[in-house]
Amino acid sequence: MGVVNLGMQVADFIAPLTIGFVIDAFDGSLNGAVWLLVSSFGVVCFIAFMASKLGKENFMTENPQTIPAVK
Repeated sequence: MGVVNLGMQVADFIAPLTIGFVIDAFDGSLNGAVWLLVSSFGVVCFIAFMASKLGKENFMTENPQTIPAVK
């Protein structure tokens, strides 16, 4: 729990600073901050998707499903 709490605390500190720097870099426009959030969310989703696929290569051979015949 301590590691998760530490990660959340660090993210709570870094996220507003990063978004503020991006807004300043884009001359006050929020477009850069939105694209930063969209891209980082996409990377997190991709990593979660790839991590969920680990170890499931032999799932179908280990757990065959019977499919009823359709007339």
